[in-house]
Amino acid sequence: MLIGFYKLHHGQPIIVGHYSEKKHRRLIDRAHSDIRRSIEEDDKSKYYADKAETVENNKAIYNDDPNAIEKLKDKLQYLEKQRELIKADENHTTWQLQNIGATIREVKRRIQKLERLENIEFSDKEFNGGKIIHNKEINRIQILFNDIPSEEIRSHLKHRGFHWSRREGAWQREFNENTIKVTNILMKDVLNKQQEQEEEFE
Repeated sequence: MLIGFYKLHHGQPIIVGHYSEKKHRRLIDRAHSDIRRSIEEDDKSKYYADKAETVENNKAIYNDDPNAIEKLKDKLQYLEKQRELIKADENHTTWQLQNIGATIREVKRRIQKLERLENIEFSDKEFNGGKIIHNKEINRIQILFNDIPSEEIRSHLKHRGFHWSRREGAWQREFNENTIKVTNILMKDVLNKQQEQEEEFE
């Protein structure tokens, strides 16, 4: 790209009035133009990559957002357009495509995961002293007790990733496949067992 620049002898001055003056000035102008264009194209390429990275880092979409799937699909569409713009830039680098490609794959993976969760049916469960529900509005499985649970039960809940929410008045954990498995274990090994023990003392 900088052919004109390298045709000039290093440090060679312009000889005013010489027949070579015009050609010399044209070569210098062309070299400067090539340098500016190279810088502009490099900046543009970096701009596309930085913009795509900003979308990933600054616009976090959380799984418990009721509109997460819709937002992720919008994000995917935007990233795919950015990838095409990067491809169209002759000066794009391999790492730029690799970077945005990895981001696109991760967004697709999250969409598939959330769509799979949408199709999972979870029936509310009752036990002596409370119930377990799926709060779809905040994407949480919640355990609601009629009274304050014993220290032993609270310890089991914490150990299995449940946290007390004062606002919700419930022990809760993000709704996902693993939480369903853990909840079923709690129901069988802790909550129902607690009920059996209470019945023995009656």
